[in-house]
Amino acid sequence: MRIRGLEDNQGPLWQRILFLIMGQRPGGVPAPLRVYGRKPKILRSFLGLGKSVREPGELPERHKRLAMYWTARQVECPF
Repeated sequence: MRIRGLEDNQGPLWQRILFLIMGQRPGGVPAPLRVYGRKPKILRSFLGLGKSVREPGELPERHKRLAMYWTARQVECPF
């Protein structure tokens, strides 16, 4: 049994706008974000975490690159 993600026209207004903006990017809206959308507080927290990691000064750039490398290696990403 899988949890179905929200469609573009479901959820609060801010969520629909988020899905619209993200849908214009290559790859569209990631499936986990659609599932997190079922609980808006979880989605908001997840987006806040991503923002804090991307901001300069929160985490040294070297550590960000290292984390990206090891994650790609673990999932055998060809890029």
